[in-house]
Amino acid sequence: MKHGKTLATATVGLILAGSAAMTGTTASAATNMKGGPLPAGTTPINILNLNDFHGRIDTDGKGTLGKNFACTILTQREALGAANTLTLGAGDLIGASPFTSSIQNDEPTLDFLDAIGMNASAVGNHEFDQGYEDLTQRVEPRADFEYVGANVFLKGTQTPALKQYESYDVAGVRVAVVGGVTQDTPNLVEGAGVANLDFIDPVVGVNRVADQLTDGNAANGEADVIIAEYHEGGPYSSTSGTLEDQLKVPVFAHLVNDTSPKVAAIMQGHTHQAYVYDVQVPGEAAGSTRPVLQTGQYAATVGKVQLGWDATAKKVTAYNAALVPATAPTAGCLANPTFQAASKIIDDAIAYAAPIANQKVGEVTADITRAGTAGSDRGRESALSNLIAQQYVESVNAPGRELGADIGVMNPGGVRADLLYGTDGTVTFAQAATVLSFGNALKVADYTGAQFKQILEEQWQPGSSRPFLALGLSEGVTYTYDPARALGDRITGVFLDGAPIDPAKVYTITSSSFLITNVGAAPDNFGTFLKGTNYREAGLVDQNAFVDWLKANSPVSPPEVQHGVGVLGAPQAVNYGKTTSFRVEGLDLASANPVRNTSVTVTLDGRTVGTFPVVQGRITTPIPTRDGAATVSFKLTGQILPDDSPRTAYLKVVAQPTGTTAYIPVQVKG
Repeated sequence: MKHGKTLATATVGLILAGSAAMTGTTASAATNMKGGPLPAGTTPINILNLNDFHGRIDTDGKGTLGKNFACTILTQREALGAANTLTLGAGDLIGASPFTSSIQNDEPTLDFLDAIGMNASAVGNHEFDQGYEDLTQRVEPRADFEYVGANVFLKGTQTPALKQYESYDVAGVRVAVVGGVTQDTPNLVEGAGVANLDFIDPVVGVNRVADQLTDGNAANGEADVIIAEYHEGGPYSSTSGTLEDQLKVPVFAHLVNDTSPKVAAIMQGHTHQAYVYDVQVPGEAAGSTRPVLQTGQYAATVGKVQLGWDATAKKVTAYNAALVPATAPTAGCLANPTFQAASKIIDDAIAYAAPIANQKVGEVTADITRAGTAGSDRGRESALSNLIAQQYVESVNAPGRELGADIGVMNPGGVRADLLYGTDGTVTFAQAATVLSFGNALKVADYTGAQFKQILEEQWQPGSSRPFLALGLSEGVTYTYDPARALGDRITGVFLDGAPIDPAKVYTITSSSFLITNVGAAPDNFGTFLKGTNYREAGLVDQNAFVDWLKANSPVSPPEVQHGVGVLGAPQAVNYGKTTSFRVEGLDLASANPVRNTSVTVTLDGRTVGTFPVVQGRITTPIPTRDGAATVSFKLTGQILPDDSPRTAYLKVVAQPTGTTAYIPVQVKG
């Protein structure tokens, strides 16, 4: 018996093409009580929610994150009333986890979530990290809560591959929790593990189940209140974007505007953002809204929704929604047997991992981080992502392997933690393993210069919940782009060790087997990675290779160079006696505490034409965001070049003090 389920197991039947007409339950438009009491006479149905936990039962050797979260859940549940409260998730509860959980295949995290009383969760893409069979044959049997996904089918069929929903009796009200996982899942996990599955639009999946649950046919399940748990969401937090900003992103707009009015509340995940919105219910009178929220990541906050069920109207008529910060355990929690059981699971996992986790494997001279707070910004290059790309090259080219890699590439979503200096710069095995927590194989494959340029173009992914994914790149690789140009034509130059990439020449690229693959869907939507040749294994696992590299190269310092630089108004020609002007933007990395550039020196065929100040500040549109910009303006006079006859030359822009470099081809006209 799964934890907390009081109704019979949810029906998992065939879902036919198309969507049934809306019958039965009235649309769930309601009034936001803004923290006030629910209307008298309504039955409270409470939801405590989390998303993107990623096994964060422990990150500091003390289990602080997990214990704070456990106490917050238990305290909120007691305050709301346990009989009226469901504890739910929006996916990615496991996968990409810190060492304490990952060393035991996330089983401590599943046990911990059982202990604190999880009822159900949508599957996330990371639940499929080790494949569908692992999810259904190991993860689900281990979990005492239900995983649900209404948009996952056995390939080529309309047979659900997972439970689509789970039902609960909450104070006499039938509540159904329907799951939906991002349709991009095949692009986000290794293809072989989900090759036998189809992932349809999650909104379509949820709506079909909502119709089924309200069609008056008890044989296929019925519900009074429907909760949608989506492992998909918006790209902004409440502090970085308004609801209007989110609605400009097609994925988010689709989730909130096209989900059936029969759904009373929409929970989201996947993008690791924290927000609470009131969103107009489609087809209802103005002001009739429902809550939409995401809790951020790693259980730093708990989502709390209170729904007021009106038995006479047979609908939810009111609600409250908020995010509750997780706080340190209280005396009441410390004395609570449920908390004690959850806490012991964490302590036992820490003790199991400690002999390996605490081994020193290297040193850093300063923090080496991802972009944004706790790696929240995958749309910017980071020092750590670039470092790993370089490590890949050095590892596969080491004596005895010598695979001839020219370029290393790292996807930002594969870097799961920062390397922090701490008190003395020590890097432990656990820290290094958590940075690369998937255990993917290292591979190489051959691509033409034109294909590599196309890979860089594919960083722009308009319409997705992450519209730009910034690749980490190895040393010597630089590129320029103009973000205002048309999609597919934004990369204006690609260079390797100062020489332009030859579109027809073959280059060997290395990365993990997630990116370097020729099976499955496009990894992270980088479809050109599927089109290489001569795919081959390096005989290394990324995690182990990273640990060995740290041992051999410590102390390691954070890279300072930005590989991609925006060039706006790039000149086509330089004319003697005429002013040449353009802008360079995005000279600085977005990692924590980056070195800020103060000036750029511009040369033409090695002759300096000027030095120009860098102005600090963030440029946010068009994507990607860019930190540090300089306006270049100069006029060639006199015999600055040894040969002033018409020819092709390169303007070289070098930022100081980091050495970030951009090359701009021009025609010199004397």
